Amino acid sequence: MMIVSAEEFRKVLEGAIAGKKTDIETIIDLYLPLINRFSVINGVIDEDLRQELMMHVVLNLSKFPP
Repeated sequence: MMIVSAEEFRKVLEGAIAGKKTDIETIIDLYLPLINRFSVINGVIDEDLRQELMMHVVLNLSKFPP
């Protein structure tokens, strides 16, 4: 699990919103445990749902609180 300070997160989020690939990947990595948790159907990770949740996170980055 990756731990970042509030300031580090803010910088990564700003970069992700601006479209910086490495920052988008960092955001996904930070939220991956939560994404995986909500991707489970009948005890197994549903890859389609997992992908959908990742897309939802990326497409809604600008809605994250600063």
